Amino acid sequence: MCCIVIHPVEDLTFICDKRCNKKRQCGRHKCSEICCVDKEHKCSLICGHKLNCGLHRCDHPCHRGNCQNCWQTSFDELTCYCGESIIYPPVPCGTRPPECKNSCTRRHECDHPVFHSCHSEDKCPPCTYLTQKWCMGKHELRNNIPCHLTDISCGLRCNQLLKCAMHKCKRICHKGECLIDEDCKQPCTLSRPDCGHPCLATCHPSQPCPPSACSSMVDLQCECGRRKDSVVCSAASSAYQKIAAISMAAKLTEMQLGDSVDIGKLVTKKELKQTRLQCDEECLALERNRRLAEALNITENSDPFNTRSGFKFSDSLKDDARKDLKFVSEIEREVKALVDAVNKGKQSKKSHCFPPMNRDHRKIIHDLAEVYGVESVSYDNEPKRNVVITAVKGKSMCPNVSLLSVIEREIQARPPPPIAHYRHQAERNGGNSGSQKTLRDEPIIDYFDVQD
Repeated sequence: MCCIVIHPVEDLTFICDKRCNKKRQCGRHKCSEICCVDKEHKCSLICGHKLNCGLHRCDHPCHRGNCQNCWQTSFDELTCYCGESIIYPPVPCGTRPPECKNSCTRRHECDHPVFHSCHSEDKCPPCTYLTQKWCMGKHELRNNIPCHLTDISCGLRCNQLLKCAMHKCKRICHKGECLIDEDCKQPCTLSRPDCGHPCLATCHPSQPCPPSACSSMVDLQCECGRRKDSVVCSAASSAYQKIAAISMAAKLTEMQLGDSVDIGKLVTKKELKQTRLQCDEECLALERNRRLAEALNITENSDPFNTRSGFKFSDSLKDDARKDLKFVSEIEREVKALVDAVNKGKQSKKSHCFPPMNRDHRKIIHDLAEVYGVESVSYDNEPKRNVVITAVKGKSMCPNVSLLSVIEREIQARPPPPIAHYRHQAERNGGNSGSQKTLRDEPIIDYFDVQD
């Protein structure tokens, strides 16, 4: 029969693999021990922070708060750079050299007088002596410039010839190369062979101008000079080609009839600039008035036929004026007084500022100023928006008839209101039947039935 012997179990320690993440007493480092059971985590590392002297480090165990002051002491004399001022030992570690009131004796880049005292820093302050220096682009010699300033801009355009040998640098006085990129991006200034305007394509110094439509603006006017307009050169060129084709057709017709034709007198390039607009009916009316005034020996100052300019009040201006005749009369009086004052005086321009008003009244002023040849501009924001008019000598002119007179004339020229019929009057007055019969026998007259 077998027996089982049980031995006593010895004490066993169970350890896990988890690291402790609690901070130590220094508050800077973590414990990082495996399966830590300590309640106070002391830090065994050295502090190592620099002390207040900036030369030595703290050799105490890692701790909370500031480190202690450096207790090391030097027994050597501490002097300034020139040696005039001395601090005798013992000298605590970290003590700065003594201040010296003597001028700095170090070697400087310039030979100007030294205005700063002896110092312990390695680098001297910049020299502030006022001198004369050229700007970066060598445009002008600037005065009263501190010595330490090197890159000075005069604020003028660089104006140096670029590598393309056609354009000049448009940057403000600068340092270094003019072109940021390798190629010039300015428009070409070479004249076109057909119209003489600049090419305006991107700079191409070694290549011919690329074919393109000319986008320059050309000022055109009619034969009498009243109509003026600005059009694109390419559009004017098409009109020039039409003129040339018509002229060529006329010359060919003369050749068919047996007449001799001079080819050199065909439409030239110079006639392109003389391309004119077509005169309209108003131009023809002004020309007739001018001839009539010339036939009647009427001077230019009187100008009863208004030959100098076509004054005409628009229908919208008349409609707006009928709503407030008092306002229109006051505004027109101010505009007329301003035009007369600038034409009779020595000043070339005169202005008048109207008080703030609503949009409808401002529109009347703008329309009326256009008739008088006066410039009008609105300023400020609502509700304080107002209008300022400016009369120009020789350009602004009063019409022969005022707007108020035109409106009053149109009101007087209206037909009278229709007369009430007798029959209606009799019925209202309660007349007898005999009189009503007499009125019925009378013919009815319709005043608005106009027959040719």
